[in-house]
This record gives sequence, C-alpha cells and structure tokens, in this order.
Amino acid sequence: MDISCFNLVVGVFMNKRTKSIFLFMLFAFFGNSQASIVTVNGTNVAFSYDDALLDLFGAPTVAGDQLFFTPTAFTAKAIGTAGFDFKNSTLNIKATALNGGTIDTVSLTERGDYISKGDSSYVEAGGQLRVTDLNAPLNEVTDAITLTTPAGKQGTFLPTQNWQAFADANVAGFGTSSVNITIENILVALSNAFGELGFIEKKGVVLGVSALPFDNITPVPLPASIWLFGTALFGLLGYSKRINFI
Repeated sequence: MDISCFNLVVGVFMNKRTKSIFLFMLFAFFGNSQASIVTVNGTNVAFSYDDALLDLFGAPTVAGDQLFFTPTAFTAKAIGTAGFDFKNSTLNIKATALNGGTIDTVSLTERGDYISKGDSSYVEAGGQLRVTDLNAPLNEVTDAITLTTPAGKQGTFLPTQNWQAFADANVAGFGTSSVNITIENILVALSNAFGELGFIEKKGVVLGVSALPFDNITPVPLPASIWLFGTALFGLLGYSKRINFI
C-alpha cells in the first residue's frame, strides 16, 4: 500500500494523538522485527548472536566448535598527509556447552594484510577478548589481542604483507555452561608525508570454544566430616531400633 494512502486511511479513523501513538508502535514493531537472535550448533558448543549487531565482522559460518568471520570492509587507511585513521568494532556472542558440559577455553585468531610504506607510516591491529560467566557475571577473564609479529616497513606499495594476531582465555575454573564473549577489534593506520601509505585490513576472524563433556567434569569430593556424620547417624539409628526391639 502507498504510504500516502495508508496515512489517509489511518487519518479517517483516528485523531492526531491516537494516530501518532499507533504509528510509533507500528514502526517500532517492524523495526525490531528486522533483528533476530541466531543460534548455530557446533559439535559441543552452541553459539548465539544478534544478526543486526554484527557490524564490520559480517555473518559467520560454523565449523566444529569454531565461528569463522570473513569481513569485507574492516579497513583503516591513511594516504600521504592524511594523518591518522582508526576503525573499531565490538561483537558479543553467547557460547553454551551442549549435553550438560562446561566451557573450558576460548581462543581467538585474527588475520589480514597491510601496507606500511614510508618513514612516518604505521599500522597496528589489536583489541581485547573478554569472557564473562553468564551464571556469575562477576567472574571474568580478559586477554589482549596482539600481533604475533609487529608490522614492518616496506620499500614498495605492493605486494601487501600478511599479519596475524591471537588472544585466549581459560575459564575452566568457572565451571559454567554458558559465557558471553566480547570481541573488541581495533585497526590503526598512520601516514604524515606525501608518497607514504598506511593501510591495514582484517580478512578473517576465528573464534574457537572448547567444552568439557559432562562425564569429564571433576566431581567435588565431600569433606571427611560428612562421612563421619553419616556413620554416626547410621549408628544412632541402629541403636534406636535395638532399644525399641527390646
């Protein structure tokens, strides 16, 4: 239906104030309906995310217990005297252990390519991996995303050079089945002189989550006092039955 016709029909049956409330509710409903929580199951872990909040990461694919992102527009670049360019994006993902297991470790591998030509040029990739226990939110582990090798200078614009960065978090001590994973990504490029270039692009992000199966979870031993209490209780019950029998 044409929007002008729609407004005409609505205007016939509603006064101005009622019409405004109705339109607000209508657009709010349809606006929210565009976003949805997506859940994909891996081998031992289920991943959930809001597909409207993927930003520069793009939609992932699942392989085993890994989510693989292939960004196409996550780039920072500074050409000539442009100075400084900064790109960032943050993503939240819920990971839940399947079959009664618990989350063990979370690892992050990122890769891409770069150009750093000229004395003043500079590029960098970094950020933070943050893992929060959803059953006890004060339990949290963080790790910096760092390049395996610093980005070096090059004498020519091409070919581009590859970079790789890592971060990981061990959360086995939480004993939890569900965590929120926050990936904060930052790209930086700098160039201050004519004929120089700083360019860096993220092309792949692999999030891996390992889970301990239920039968591998170490049971918490009962303290010795419990066993002593149980022994005494059974003895007392036996003595009571003997008295009643007599």
